[in-house]
Amino acid sequence: MRTAIIVDDTKNSSLLRFTQTKLFFNEHNRMTHMFDHCETVPTYEEAMRIAKGNDIVLEVGEVLSQEFIDEHRDITEIVYTRDQNGVIKFDKQVPMDRKSIMTQILEAENDQKKILLSKILLMHQSSQNRIYLKQTEQPNIPYHEECKHFYGLASGWKSMMHCVKHDYETYTIYDNCEPQLELAEALQSQMSLPEKLEVENANALWNPPQEVKDNWHIWHSMNVKFEKINLLDNPIFPKHSLVWISSVFNWEPHLYEHGYDKLKYLEKQLAENNSECILIKQEGIKHG
Repeated sequence: MRTAIIVDDTKNSSLLRFTQTKLFFNEHNRMTHMFDHCETVPTYEEAMRIAKGNDIVLEVGEVLSQEFIDEHRDITEIVYTRDQNGVIKFDKQVPMDRKSIMTQILEAENDQKKILLSKILLMHQSSQNRIYLKQTEQPNIPYHEECKHFYGLASGWKSMMHCVKHDYETYTIYDNCEPQLELAEALQSQMSLPEKLEVENANALWNPPQEVKDNWHIWHSMNVKFEKINLLDNPIFPKHSLVWISSVFNWEPHLYEHGYDKLKYLEKQLAENNSECILIKQEGIKHG
């Protein structure tokens, strides 16, 4: 287990959130798969006291380049970025809000900084009302026969395929993205899927898998509820529910907006307040 320890002696909260985000997503907004956890401390002395194993200690405003990540992925000792190359450094006093990022893009000293800032700005903008037609993680949601109710995200086809294969007392498709939820409800009301469909702000072209098409008549005939739910609002689900929460608590736009510590707190609260449910995360990790 590797922890990133951020030394933050500023009160620049937006820069801290930016630093945390780029630990888990590289300059091209792809997952780094480098860290299991991150902590923030006010001094190097505190960082040195708690660092162990293959932890990496960095300062707020530092971004690890893919070159750095590749070079240090298999290191078995503590690494301090102040002694290393391949670290992209940002001014600790400059915030990372939209206006500041645009100014920094124009004034960027090198292409690497410009690309990094441009991509995170684009990520934040495009995530607003983004519709997911293609699954970005493992295809199946694990089934637990003790669960009586199913709550699945509206994105992609995963919830639909889980529902047609498993029996529950109730089925609910939920999402915080209204366009995604509206599309899912509109499609379920149709006896068959259209051959062609233009979907604005989608993550892929319209191309439903054959398995989805083959099972659509079952999905269309089922009694399904559609509900807008924001997992960050700490909703309470019915007891004995199976809830697919996907990667909501480590999704890059959420990390950038809320920060690592707040998301971990909200995830813990959700699990504690739904202790009689099973919450399925990305890659089959579960609470409950």
